[in-house]
Amino acid sequence: MGKYIGSSTDSEINQLEELIRETSVEVNFTNRIMEQIETRSTKSFRSIKTRKKSGPNKIIIMMSTAVAAFVFMMGGSFISPTMAVSIKQIPGMSSIFMLAGDFGLKTADEKGLVTKLSVGDTHNNLTLNAPVVMYDGTRVSIGLEHETSESKFSNKTLGELISSVNLSIDGRPIQSFAPDNSNSIGIYQHPGKDRNSVILEFSDLRNQGGKLFPDEFNLNLMVTVDGIKDPFEIVIPVKKNIDDYLVMQPNISRKYENLNFTLEKFESTPITASITTRIDLPLNSKLTAPLLTMGVDIIDDKGNKLKMLSGNGWNETDGNYLVSDYRYQPFESTPEYITIKPYILLYQDKSNGVLQLDKDGNAKIKYIPELEITLPIRK
Repeated sequence: MGKYIGSSTDSEINQLEELIRETSVEVNFTNRIMEQIETRSTKSFRSIKTRKKSGPNKIIIMMSTAVAAFVFMMGGSFISPTMAVSIKQIPGMSSIFMLAGDFGLKTADEKGLVTKLSVGDTHNNLTLNAPVVMYDGTRVSIGLEHETSESKFSNKTLGELISSVNLSIDGRPIQSFAPDNSNSIGIYQHPGKDRNSVILEFSDLRNQGGKLFPDEFNLNLMVTVDGIKDPFEIVIPVKKNIDDYLVMQPNISRKYENLNFTLEKFESTPITASITTRIDLPLNSKLTAPLLTMGVDIIDDKGNKLKMLSGNGWNETDGNYLVSDYRYQPFESTPEYITIKPYILLYQDKSNGVLQLDKDGNAKIKYIPELEITLPIRK
């Protein structure tokens, strides 16, 4: 687990944060390629089952520091029940966003940039509540928690109970905002503050030909839970709450052998940093692993690496180019410049997607220095 980033001076809160950092987790190294790609940058997350378009390839780029990503986080408690009770007793510390380990969401909560809600739905003695939502123009994050007196539900984490999620915006299926080229909008599940909560997250695909989400909309959230026939339906009012953001379109390219790498766009809000990249091979060439699973690290002017939250890429089947969006936790302060460092994952066997792992279970990578880009940040 990565270091929890915070600035509180309260000694009791600091002690709790230290306990959270030291909480052990169980790692499962048996996942195949799409789980294994969850390897490089953030605490953890996984994609949720949803209705997908069929057709050309969509690569869901899911990186985290530990290879098992959200699989191991949802396999056990994020924090112990005793610790959770102690945390809830501290004023202001009960928010899902405050304790999820995402610096951007913690910042949003601290600065009052989230929408507090009182909406939910109940079936079969299980209640799902959505107490908080955040939209910064880049990602929509929904805090979700469950309450129940039924042991068959309470013995499982909320992440284990959820089998599928479907979304609509102002009555339109969310995939109607996706491009017409089979690329679908992914829904990601991150750990919440404890075993009874999760964070659902999604982003538009405007950088890949999709439609912008409205600045304000009603989100219809339908969640299917294992063992309950009827889906839970929650209507969530969503409003973009960030005006302070930076957008740059540098279109800087680097070349290595027959590969061309382009940084098309850089965006930054107080909650999220994101980049859009494109890799091209010569015509009639075919992109294969490891290029199809290329990752990108962002390093600021002080040498700090941003933690990746999620990402998605798309290319035509057997095509020669790949367009990718990567989303990261934000900078603590705006740097003078950033360094974009592309890397490839190292495979034991590319035919079955088995990655090389180090002694700590992290996927081994290889940076491509010829493709590095240093970008001055316009303030």
